[in-house]
Amino acid sequence: MTQRMSCPPRLNTSRSLLLCALLVPVLVLSACNRNKKPVPKPRITAPNVTQDIPAPLRGTIGAEARISGLEPTLVSGIGFVVGLDGTGGLTIPEQYAAHLEREMALNGIGIGNSQGNNATSGKTPSELLRDPNTAAVIVQAAVPPGAREGESFDLYVRAINATSLEGGRLWSTDLRIGPPSAFGDLQARVIGNARGPIFLNPFAEPGGQYDGVTRDVGRVLDGGVVTFPTKIEIFLNNPSHLRARQIASAINTAFPLPPGEREPTARGKDESLILVQIPSKYVNDREHFLDLLSHITIDQSYPEVYARRYAQTLVSQPYLAGDMSLCLEALGERALPFISDLYDHPEMAPRLAALRAGAELGDPRVVQPLRSIALNTASKFRTDAIALLSRIDQSILVDTTLRDLLDEPVLAVRVEAYERLMERALRSRRDRIARMVNTQNGGIEASRTQIEALSRVYVPSDPVRGVARELIAGKFFLDIVPFGEPLIYITQQKEPRIVLFGERLALQKPLLATAWSDRLMLTAEDYNDPVRLYYRDERTRVVSTMDEIPERLPALIELLAHQPSPEDPRPGLGFSYAQVVGALYQIAQDQGVEAAFTTEQDRLLAELLGAAQTDEVTIRPETSESNQILVPIDDPSSPVVGENQAVVRDRRTLLVPVIRTDEQGKEIPREDLTDRPAREE
Repeated sequence: MTQRMSCPPRLNTSRSLLLCALLVPVLVLSACNRNKKPVPKPRITAPNVTQDIPAPLRGTIGAEARISGLEPTLVSGIGFVVGLDGTGGLTIPEQYAAHLEREMALNGIGIGNSQGNNATSGKTPSELLRDPNTAAVIVQAAVPPGAREGESFDLYVRAINATSLEGGRLWSTDLRIGPPSAFGDLQARVIGNARGPIFLNPFAEPGGQYDGVTRDVGRVLDGGVVTFPTKIEIFLNNPSHLRARQIASAINTAFPLPPGEREPTARGKDESLILVQIPSKYVNDREHFLDLLSHITIDQSYPEVYARRYAQTLVSQPYLAGDMSLCLEALGERALPFISDLYDHPEMAPRLAALRAGAELGDPRVVQPLRSIALNTASKFRTDAIALLSRIDQSILVDTTLRDLLDEPVLAVRVEAYERLMERALRSRRDRIARMVNTQNGGIEASRTQIEALSRVYVPSDPVRGVARELIAGKFFLDIVPFGEPLIYITQQKEPRIVLFGERLALQKPLLATAWSDRLMLTAEDYNDPVRLYYRDERTRVVSTMDEIPERLPALIELLAHQPSPEDPRPGLGFSYAQVVGALYQIAQDQGVEAAFTTEQDRLLAELLGAAQTDEVTIRPETSESNQILVPIDDPSSPVVGENQAVVRDRRTLLVPVIRTDEQGKEIPREDLTDRPAREE
């Protein structure tokens, strides 16, 4: 039987061709997708940055990051000065006038303000600007790197519409980042405030006009206050969240949060940026802190291993001694066992580097070797040793050593010993006040600022240190250092100070000392006669005479500075700090007191011009007679500081002995005032 096979139904030819055309690409794509690897998304990575540094420094923050914000910040503002003696009120540029009128109006100064009896009562801002007893000024300053809120600094002031700023007081002025700008210009952030009495050249005659001294510039000592803190920034060369956390942790380990602080020293922002706040302990030693910051070892797991390595490098590679000293110090107390073995090393570089690290870490074992260096008159490292010795707290041997050095004939050594001994006295006073205040308040802690202010106002003499301090008429500090040859030392930075060295400094009789074109006279015909005083005020024309004045210098200085008032009617002349200094200088010039006269060299202009990123400026003498005062105060060649100016930084010494001359104008030599050793250091 034959079977018949069935055939499939016949498809339409055109439809089958269309179906094949659609299915074939799909099948091909499916096969390709199964065999093809996924394409990765593009990733953006930072280039791997490497630095050419010595091998022992690898693994430190400075080797893996760039630290920014190490330079001072130039700040400025347009301010208003009152209290002049008819030397202001000149024509003022319209832009500055509009700015000041607006600021005055915002502070409630106007014709409607008729209350009180002061310089602004019942006057409009425009009338005040035309008043001959007022002036508009440019205010500039160099805010130190990493400045904390409330930190103070010096101000540089230049008149816009006055011939002299003598007797002036700066009203509260906002300070902005960058050069001065008036209202209507682009305004930068306000980071500070300025105010206070203006300090002119203390060696200029008050009211004088023809002595070659510029009076339209001055400064306000300690008159600036930081209102917006700045931070130090660390930028990683190769961004990494892990490395940023390790660096922040290493910084906070090296500088733990002290009592009273709320914010840690370091805080990471992102994978490439870390913000650093200078600890309060280093506010007055910020350069040292910044050096330490770059030498911190990032890996804190085995500090002893790194300490041994750094100590070995000190000996094997002495040219890295400075870096290794900082690395060891940054490791903390666990590095001390490896440092102490080098305190008596025969080579000077490793020995000094080890002593520096040990002193900064408070190791009392450094006292004897540092004391030997400080007392060695042939050593050129004496002032360095004095500074390091002062780091060791609670050591009577350090105090007595510094006190012994106050008898030194070398000026730089003597002043350095005083500065460090007074620092120790202030620290001791601050700790004592803190304990007393907190005990009396039932455990409620006073603020650090309050305790600091209380401790600086008055320092009584004690049997160990022997130095003392008193605030005179609320204007300046008078420091008494009853050791060594008589010396009057004047400061021109930060807090104004007059320092008297020697025992029982007093006026010498018979006496005829005159100052300021005979407007101030002190006379005594015989040794047994009292000292009489005559003074004629250039501004008020009031004549003051006193038949007997104190002969000891501390009491005389208080008399010169005190302003009689109903609350305190004691006699006084109401001199400013600059006038008291000028009077003392003239008395010393006329042999009225047997004491050398020395002033601290001014550094404000150098810092200010450095912040303005300039390189060189010619600093002129203060008077037309080149054989007298050599203390640079200003450069009058430009109307505004920072334009076409720079400064030559003199690193030889911070002390300028004031040269004494005889009647013929010839210099009187004083062997004990030579600054030759200071230049060697």
